[in-house]
Amino acid sequence: MPAVCPGSPLSDGSCATPDNSHPSRGAPAPCAARLVLVRCLLAASCFLLLAGCATNESAPVATDEVVGDYDNACLPEAAMMAQALRRNGIKARVLIMSGDGWSHAVTAYQYPTDKGQIWCWDSDEQSVRVSARWTDSVILAKAWMRACKRREDILFARFE
Repeated sequence: MPAVCPGSPLSDGSCATPDNSHPSRGAPAPCAARLVLVRCLLAASCFLLLAGCATNESAPVATDEVVGDYDNACLPEAAMMAQALRRNGIKARVLIMSGDGWSHAVTAYQYPTDKGQIWCWDSDEQSVRVSARWTDSVILAKAWMRACKRREDILFARFE
């Protein structure tokens, strides 16, 4: 009587019968050397990809899954991002800007720290590199607006 496969309806308890339909089970595969070579090449290529990503100077990004996506949440998001960056040794501050009937907060940070490049982050635009002075909130806010191609005029900006 043939063995019944697990998961199929049992009529006579034959699943306890050993499966002898594969006489080569447990024996090394005839192409084992090729499988080992393929696995080594796959592992090496994964390592090279990871090493390449680790050496790129990319900006840290927090997605909506990390910080959320809520209406009027730009200030708490900017504050959380600034705290997270500071914990990792990156200079960061919250930049609050406002215009005629609007206000917004972003995180300004220097990354990489040894080069002093300035970036601004918010949950909509993510990380945007800006060309501005780190110490002037108005110039930094205007640079962020230009980088994001926003047309609103800034009436007020400050660091929090």
